[in-house]
This record gives sequence, structure tokens and C-alpha cells, in this order.
Amino acid sequence: MPPPATPRLRGDLIRIGSLVVVFTLTGVAAYALIGLLSAEPDGPLGLGVRSAAFALVILPLVWALCRTAGRTLSSIGLSTPGRAWPPLATAALSAWSVSALVVGAALITDNATLDSAALLPALLWALLLAPLMTLAQILPEELVFRGYVQHLLGFHLSQVAVLLVQTVLFAGAVSLAMGSTDALLDLVLLGVLTGLLRMTTGGVWAGVGVRLALTATVIVLHGVDLSFGAGSGAWNLGVSMGGAFAAYLAIRFLFAARPELTRVPADQDALPRRRIPVRGIMYDVGSSYVPGQNSRERWNPEAVREEMRVIHEDLHCTTVSLFGQDLDRLEQAARFALAQGLDVWLQPRSLDARHDELVEHVGRAAELAGRLIEEYPDRVVLNVGCELTILNRDIIPGRDMRRRTMALYVFGMLPFYYNRRLNRVLRRLAEVARERFPGPLTYGSGTWETVDWTPFDIIGVDYYLDELTRGSYRQGLRALNRLGKPVVVTEFGCCSYRGAETLGGSGGDPLDWRDLDDRRVRGNPVRDEGVQADMIEKLIDVYETEDVHGAFLCMFVEGDCRYSPDPTRDSDMASFGIVRPPSLESGLSPDDGHWEPKEGFHALARRYGAEDLNRAVRA
Repeated sequence: MPPPATPRLRGDLIRIGSLVVVFTLTGVAAYALIGLLSAEPDGPLGLGVRSAAFALVILPLVWALCRTAGRTLSSIGLSTPGRAWPPLATAALSAWSVSALVVGAALITDNATLDSAALLPALLWALLLAPLMTLAQILPEELVFRGYVQHLLGFHLSQVAVLLVQTVLFAGAVSLAMGSTDALLDLVLLGVLTGLLRMTTGGVWAGVGVRLALTATVIVLHGVDLSFGAGSGAWNLGVSMGGAFAAYLAIRFLFAARPELTRVPADQDALPRRRIPVRGIMYDVGSSYVPGQNSRERWNPEAVREEMRVIHEDLHCTTVSLFGQDLDRLEQAARFALAQGLDVWLQPRSLDARHDELVEHVGRAAELAGRLIEEYPDRVVLNVGCELTILNRDIIPGRDMRRRTMALYVFGMLPFYYNRRLNRVLRRLAEVARERFPGPLTYGSGTWETVDWTPFDIIGVDYYLDELTRGSYRQGLRALNRLGKPVVVTEFGCCSYRGAETLGGSGGDPLDWRDLDDRRVRGNPVRDEGVQADMIEKLIDVYETEDVHGAFLCMFVEGDCRYSPDPTRDSDMASFGIVRPPSLESGLSPDDGHWEPKEGFHALARRYGAEDLNRAVRA
């Protein structure tokens, strides 16, 4: 059976454009008819007209577009009632509760007045209008923009770009339909919020819920003639944005506690199961992320040689991805791996380096890779870097990794800014690597980066399952296949504590780096190695049933993240390693090969080494 075809960009753009145009024209026509009837757009008659337009035009068109493309309404976010009600109710109740608390606080502090006698009629009016508003406005907008448009764009753009494009289309189309730009800023904020909820849940119902609650709140407050006193702007902002933010947090907690609510990674249209060609793991030869820290203080060649044997014989890996700054260590580890029968991917890292220094370092690594591939033809790949937007300087502002990561929250809304800079330096890296290395080139991209893959032979992505990717995880893999080059997941994995399954690559956040001599773990996480093992199983299930050429688990060991029976000092549970380093009190060092396998180690070994792939899948 051939893989499901990744939709062509031109065809999808035509479909998206047609739907948005019809949505806008239908809205214009509905508002015009409401004007002819001398009705209020948000009154019962106006809402009835708009609901009819949705039922007669928009819903059938979305259904037809889905059917002709081999999709279902469920695939674009209209899940079954059992999956729809929890996010809808959670978002609605949390948003309404916080908005009510803000209004209550204003009344108690004499910063607001209302007509209490009008409260019951206002509540009854809200009960009448809110369902009509849902059918006339909320559901059509969520189905079109967070459902169909966001779903299709996900096959072609990065997550940030998808969020921004659907927001612009949504705000523009609704403003045109209304014939006014007065609410443009509110529409933009609404588009971003509901787009994030769509990413988090994989469906449109959380967005419907929060909008339903905020709409009902506005109807009630208008009915009781609520008036804020001093600081009215802040109070109004608290009612709307406070409720929206509370809904987002509540949804995050809900899906962390009940991840089964999303079909993620969804198995719809999955391919027949087959063995992943490149079955790999990452191996750190020594990395420093803050001054005074090194993940491998000492280099013990015999311990490294033995760990290459374990990776090949016990974990059943075909390939190891070696990363770090010291090129001598990279070469020695590579030779040990190649001698064991492993293929090698080399990923030189130079944290915080500027572009010229980075290019020089990759150039020397390319010379090393060139020597290796002469001795071991077709068994070496060069990865020119990893998530350069945050690991290196001069793409996103910030003199260290922590500051650049924080800056990404701002610059993430300006992907054209950092992607242009990123691709400029990637072209330089590919050019210098080609001059010295004749083998395949790749790059380990972050999900927020949009890479021009033209200079590379293999598409690489650090693709963790987290609250933003779980709604479209398979979709993201298929989007990468559109360029016709092999797709390899250059990093996947999870930490070993409860809740880490929702954090993906941010699972190490509880680690406190301020005192390297007394490393602490913040937030009281509970160690659970089963969380890591389950994530490994889940993602290998995806890769075996998608057109993925390879995957590298992150990682074998994080040597400076030591185990401790004291949960506040158990750095290992907040590491990505699948083996547990000994405690500091033991006097033993992981640099000398002292470690114990975790549950994730056994899960990976079982899946990579399985002869019968279907029997290997955990029930």
C-alpha cells in the first residue's frame, strides 16, 4: 500500500481560498439580509438568519471539501461527543468562573455597579441567545478556521506559521463580513487563543467552549447594565482575557491528566506497520550548557567502546548520533561505533558560537567526517547543527541559551525574521561541509523553524510529542514528506516523571542550574520511569506506521544528571537518558560506564530488536 499522499500546496491553497471567500461572501449576504429585515445581527432574528446561512452553505461546503479530499469532519476537529464534551465543558466553566470572579471582585470593592433586579431576565436571555450565537457565529468560525484551514495549513507550514496565517485569515474574513474593522484586534487575539487550543486538544471544541462562556458573560453583563468605575479598562480586560487564560490553563491540565481525550498520535490513515530503516539513539560525547557544567567531565575510551557495544547488541540500534563540541572525542567515539557495526551520524555543537566560529567548527567536523567515510563508505552522515535559533547566537537575540529561549516566545510570532537568518547560516554550513565531505548532509531543526531543505539530502526534525504537537503529530511528519527527501526524526523522547509526557523537549525544565555543586529539582515531580517507556512505545508506533526513514531517541545517558533517593536532588528523572547514573554519594561515575538501565532502555531494546513488529506492540 502506498503512503498517503501529502497534499499538494497549490490544491490546498485553492481549497482554503475558496472556503474563506465563500465564508466571507455568505457573511456579507447574511448581514445584508438582516439589514433588509431591520433586525439586529445579534438578536434572535439576526442570529436565526446567520444560523441558516451556516446550515445551508458553510457546513455542506466544508463537508464536500472534506469528502472530495478523502477526509472526514472528525479529522478536522469535530470529534465524537465523548471526546467533545470534556474540553468544551472544561473551557466553558473555567472561563465563565474566572470572569464571574473578576466581576464579583469589582462589585465587592465598589469598582462596579449593576442592576441586580435585571439579573434573572439577563440569565434567561443569555440561555436563549448563547446557543443561537454558537450556531450562527462560534461554530462556523471554529469549523472553518481552526478546523479546516488550520488542518490543511499544517501539511505545509510550521506550527507558528499555521497559527499566524489562520489568525490573519480569520480576522480579515470576519471583519469583511461585518463591514467593520473596529473589532480587528479582538479578533486577532481570539484567533491566536483558539488556534493554540486547537493545537493543544486536536479539536475545535475547547475553542467553542471558551467562546460560548465569554459570549454568555457579555450578554448577562449587558443585560444587568454593569458599569465599571475606576480602571474600567483593566476590569474589562480581566473579564475577557482572565477568563480566556483560565480556560487555556484548565485545558492544559485536563489533557495532561487525560491524554486519551485526543487521538494523538492519531491512527487515522496509518500505513501498514514496517521496520524503521534507521533505528538510532543519541550519544553525548560532552556538552556544556552553562559555565562550569559539562555533561561528561572525563573521557574514558574503554567505557565509550563498551557503550557502543551495548547500543548495538543490547539496544539493537543500527545507528548512533554522536553530538558534542570536542571533535577528537567525536572521532574516537565514531570509530568505536563503526567498528561495532553501527552507522554514525556526526553532529558537532558549539553552543553560543557566532556564525563565523560556527562555520569554522562545522568545517573541521566535515573534514573528520570525510576521513571516516573514506574508510567506511556509505556509513557516515553529517548533521551540521541542532536548533541553531536557540543554541547559537545572532539568529534570535540573547547572549546565552536561556535568554534566547525566552526571546523565542516573542520572536516566535515573527517567524520570517528568524527563519531568514537561520537559512542564511544553514546555506553557509552546507556549502563548507560539501567542500570537505562527500556524504549525506542534514540538520536537526526545531518545530518552530522553517528550513529551506534544498542544500540538504535528508530532512531532520527534533520532533517531541507535547501539548502543541500532539494534535497534529502525524500530520507534521507527512508535511515534511512533501519535499520528496527522506525524513528522519533527529530527536524524540521523554523524561521519567509524571507529567513529563505533556512537556516533550521541555521535560528538563524542573532542573535548577543555579548551583552546579548542589543540583536541585524544582516543582516536586514524582519519578515514574514508566512515563518515559510509554512515550518511547507510543512514538515508535507512529514511526513504524508512517513514511519515516529513521528516528533517534534522546538519549543514552545524561551523565551530569545524577540519580538520588531524595526527590529534590534526583536530576536523573528530569533527564532524557534511558540509563540511570549512580548517585554522587556512591562515589561511582557514569563516565566510567557505571549506570543502570531504566524502563525506557528495555522498551527501546524490545521495539528495535523485535522480529515480529505487530507482536512487539504493547497492548
